Amino acid sequence: MNSDAELITLGAKLERLKGVLARKDAEIQALNSRLQKDKERESEIDDERKAMIYMLEDINETTSKLEKAKKEWESTFDAISDPIFIHDKQFKIVRANRAYIEATGIMPDEMIGKLYYEVFPKMDSPFKMCSKVLELQEEEEVHLPYLNKIFKVRFYPIRDVEGKFLYSVHIMEDITEAKRMLERLRQEMEITANLLTIAEITSHTIDINKLMEQVMQYGSKTVGCDVCLSYLWNKEMKIFQPDHCHGLPSGLIPVFHTQSLDEQTEFVKRAIEEKKPVVISTAELKGEELRTEVPQSRVFSWLPDFNTAVLIPLIGKEGCLGFVVAIFKNHREFAEKDMRVISGISNQVSIALEQARLYKESVDKTMELSHKTETIQVMHEIDRGILSTLDTQEILETISSMVTRLIPAEGVTVVLIDRERSGFVYKAGFGVKLAKGAFVPFRDTSATEVIQTGKPQFTSDFASEKDLLPLERALLDEGYHSHIRVPLTVEGEIVGLFNVGSKKVGAFVFEHLAVLERLAAQTSVALKNARLVTELKDMFLGTANALSSAIDAKSPWTAGHSKRVTKYALDMGKEMGLHAKDLKDLEIAGLLHDIGKLGTYQSILDKSYKLTEKETKVLRLHPAKGAEILSPIKQMREIIPAIRHHHEFYNGGGYPDGLKGEEIPLMARILGVADSVDAMSADRPYRKGKSKAAVVEELKRCSGTQFDPKVVEAFLKVIQKNSK
Repeated sequence: MNSDAELITLGAKLERLKGVLARKDAEIQALNSRLQKDKERESEIDDERKAMIYMLEDINETTSKLEKAKKEWESTFDAISDPIFIHDKQFKIVRANRAYIEATGIMPDEMIGKLYYEVFPKMDSPFKMCSKVLELQEEEEVHLPYLNKIFKVRFYPIRDVEGKFLYSVHIMEDITEAKRMLERLRQEMEITANLLTIAEITSHTIDINKLMEQVMQYGSKTVGCDVCLSYLWNKEMKIFQPDHCHGLPSGLIPVFHTQSLDEQTEFVKRAIEEKKPVVISTAELKGEELRTEVPQSRVFSWLPDFNTAVLIPLIGKEGCLGFVVAIFKNHREFAEKDMRVISGISNQVSIALEQARLYKESVDKTMELSHKTETIQVMHEIDRGILSTLDTQEILETISSMVTRLIPAEGVTVVLIDRERSGFVYKAGFGVKLAKGAFVPFRDTSATEVIQTGKPQFTSDFASEKDLLPLERALLDEGYHSHIRVPLTVEGEIVGLFNVGSKKVGAFVFEHLAVLERLAAQTSVALKNARLVTELKDMFLGTANALSSAIDAKSPWTAGHSKRVTKYALDMGKEMGLHAKDLKDLEIAGLLHDIGKLGTYQSILDKSYKLTEKETKVLRLHPAKGAEILSPIKQMREIIPAIRHHHEFYNGGGYPDGLKGEEIPLMARILGVADSVDAMSADRPYRKGKSKAAVVEELKRCSGTQFDPKVVEAFLKVIQKNSK
């Protein structure tokens, strides 16, 4: 028993020892595994140590290189001759090179941290490029007046790895000399181009006016003046007369045209004698009378705010042809090169001007003869033109449109006198701002002198006259200077004025006045004829009205009938587009359409009940009788058909000839509708007149049978318009 128990106990112990041994074995294995890992970690640490040693060696080498690169960069940075600086987000200086430091005159320690635009360049605000954060390089030109320099500033943003803005680098390149050189080159090129243009102009232009106009334009560009003036020699007046200008304010142009140059003026004499340009200053013109009878203070005194002028003579073979005057507002010094350019212009223009003058003189002599011949031809044409019409307005329009073929004028007006309103009425012409039909009171114009004296009025320059009246002041404001006015006389009475105007001073000569007087005489004859014809027409129309009244007076029931018919007929005629002459014929036909009733028994006209067949036949004779009464009057030949056929029906059922459709004269068809409208509307002894609506309905019903549909349509349109 004991031995079994012991065995069991020993077995249990043995099992426990096995478990302990197993655990110990596991611990040994774990320790072995950890030992192995420690050995591996030790190897890794050793590798890392070696790597760290290598890295430290690389860092030391890189640091050494960086220090060397930094020194090299700083040397390069300072060696750059253009000012360079770096600023932060607040525009404060972080770094600057030697050139920038020297430009500021401030020690580096003192400028660091200060706003760069207060240090250099001295400005009120940063560069424009600094106001925005840019991705790319940008440039900006900065002019520093206090240094008289121009810099081209380049901008380079510096950012961190995340792209956030840190600093700005600015390089300031001094481009002053380059700019000046470019400007000088540009000026030289411009001068050369203008000189070539002037050479081209002077070699191809033979028109003096065009020549001087272009010389003014390109000459002013070449010499760089503010104002350029030209004066040409006037042989008759013996003065240098104002010609063209360029750059002159518009308000001074009229003044310029009144200011001539006198050959006795000291610097004018000097330029002519020396035959070369003369430079004059305001000091010479204000108070210095250089032993001459002409005070210098008068010359160019009308031109304010100028400092220097160059008088450039234009010399021809027979003397001085004129001057070109270059005006400078600021003081100007002239180098030898400048004077050579000016002298070159003078020579070119002088040769061209002399050639143009010689050409003009030869052309003038040729034209003088041809002009006299042409004047006769044009006067004949004008005669035919104004005598071919008896309409006053047509006469005035014709002669005003043709006058420029004989007289060099920019403005022509014909005015008639309105004595009831005490003034002039503008009837025809061109070139002025007045509208046709405008009224000008006598008190507003000096033209009344022509009426008072009966003589022409000749003005060489409005600007030279004092106390201009409103009309003449308005003409001067429009640019007109020269003016001629001649009276238009009919039967000894001045009825109007013929006026021509020019924007040139002294544009007209005695020959022009003589031509205009002849034209005025021709116009007066035409106006007299027109007046006589008008009076005859008025008398004829008055006679027609008297006959009309006599016709309508035959019966109290027809009083005013002819005038009403005439009004209806004229309204329809206008609606159908009849010409003025046709309307006049229609008016007379309307007034006389019932003249045949003068031979009709009054008892028939006043009858209060339906007419008998015999009475109707008698009444229907009046269209033919009317035509018969008027047939001896040749002026009625175009009107008689309208009177004879105004009772014809469109379908042929009318009288006296049974005409139909287009066979019936148009005026007769119009009178037929007008006569029927009034007959239906008026009261008669045997019935009351119809209403407008009933008349319209009847016209529509009979359209195409009794009446011409087109005429009915015209009447309906007239009714519609009158009802609005």
